[in-house]
Amino acid sequence: MSSMVKVPKRTRRRNPKVKTGCKTCKIRHVKCDEAKPNCLKCTSTGRKCDGYVPTSGCFQFRDWSDSQDSSPQKAMSVFTVFGDSVRYLEFYHHCARPALSTSFDREFWSRIAFQMAHAEPAVRHALTALGYLCQTEPGSLKHARSRLIADNERKVLLLHYNKSIGCLVERMAEASYSSEIGLVTCLLFICIEFLQGNYHTGFTHMRNGLKLISERRQKPQHDSPLRTTTLIEDKLVPIFIRGVTSALLYGVEAEEDLDIPLPTPSFLLPQPFTSLFEAQETCYELRNASVLHLRIVGRKLLENTQLSVQDLQNQSNLLACHHSWLQNFDLFEQNNKLSKEERVASSALKASYYSTFIYLSCSDEASETQYDAHNDQFKEIIHHARLVIDSMAPTTAYAAHYTFDISIIPQLHFVATRCRCPSTRREAVALLARNPPREGLWDSQQHVVVSRRLIEMEESQVDSVTGWPVQETRLWGCVINADMDRNGGFWTSFLPARWVGRLDQNGKPRLLEEFFVL
Repeated sequence: MSSMVKVPKRTRRRNPKVKTGCKTCKIRHVKCDEAKPNCLKCTSTGRKCDGYVPTSGCFQFRDWSDSQDSSPQKAMSVFTVFGDSVRYLEFYHHCARPALSTSFDREFWSRIAFQMAHAEPAVRHALTALGYLCQTEPGSLKHARSRLIADNERKVLLLHYNKSIGCLVERMAEASYSSEIGLVTCLLFICIEFLQGNYHTGFTHMRNGLKLISERRQKPQHDSPLRTTTLIEDKLVPIFIRGVTSALLYGVEAEEDLDIPLPTPSFLLPQPFTSLFEAQETCYELRNASVLHLRIVGRKLLENTQLSVQDLQNQSNLLACHHSWLQNFDLFEQNNKLSKEERVASSALKASYYSTFIYLSCSDEASETQYDAHNDQFKEIIHHARLVIDSMAPTTAYAAHYTFDISIIPQLHFVATRCRCPSTRREAVALLARNPPREGLWDSQQHVVVSRRLIEMEESQVDSVTGWPVQETRLWGCVINADMDRNGGFWTSFLPARWVGRLDQNGKPRLLEEFFVL
């Protein structure tokens, strides 16, 4: 009997089903390199690349509300096609995103950036670079400036950062490019540079974003979809407006890139805000106008130039607008039951409000004794700053001790340097010493060191009755040089009030300079 061996039927070998790539490669069942606008797999073999099918769930410009289902979790399953780098996106989503965002900008960090990353490589690579940086940086300015991370460990950051820039340049040349892509990527670039302590490059990106907003506003928007306009004006522009104050304080001529108008009389109408976001947005716009005014009059005082009638009128108008803002905000708080998170955001707003109001009130002359009349308001700043710090979750080692928002560090430094009540100013230093997260470029430990030295200088001679510094030892200005060296060393300039208006032989203000090391 002959034996028979059953031979398996030969079948065609199948590769895994191609789910991504161009239409041509999908039909041919080959792996596509996904180059755009035409893939190299097709063009290198003389075939015509038929382009790409829009990915399901790609970014759509639409308004978000807190009641909608959050999309980032679903987004992560889509991002898995991006290889090993997805772990940095996952880290961003689980660890970095909650630390970076506040109630004011949460939709940007949690939803908009993530959703746009689906379809826009520039955003995707920038978000990956930011996730990597948040995972590898502890958050302190000293570490960021030290360059302790070896070059080979920074390859991931540089790879995705450079890819993001390259993709953005290519995207800008395409007819379908729209300004919201540039603005989202720009915000991510700013955050990356600030986290690295690169203030110059960070503010360069910010100025580019402000110019883009200004140019867009000057052009007719008949062809822009309503949803695109809403996304830009309601979600992206407010984040840039909030950042203008920090730019102005660092000496950036932001007003050359985007108009910073003085408030109009309609600002003074007594009507409560309709939302916390509206109160925040209005406060930031008023703060920008106020800081710009302070810089203008400050330069005149330094040059011993008399303030004009218009300068004094602007001061009076801005102070009246501050009174109006606080009245309307008080009405808002009375008419609404705020959540715990909203109460914390409210305290941060009030700390900012009182700081700007005090500074404005004392801006018309160089005498530092004007500040003594505002001790109760200095205590309000301390009160609200403490509420903000007490609300913070304990520090973890998972993500950078860093936030993009400027919340309380500048305000506490302001109290430490401008309030001469010994106990109140030391409360401000004590709160800074609790090491709240670095806010953009504002590092609490750096400001603790400088504040303590300034207090020591001013209190070298005090009034025998009050115990407060005498006018002779008070300082009018304190400027921290942003160029910290790799060892945590930096210069700080102090300007005694008695020297205001006096110029050196080079025609520049006389200064005292000291070197500090963290």
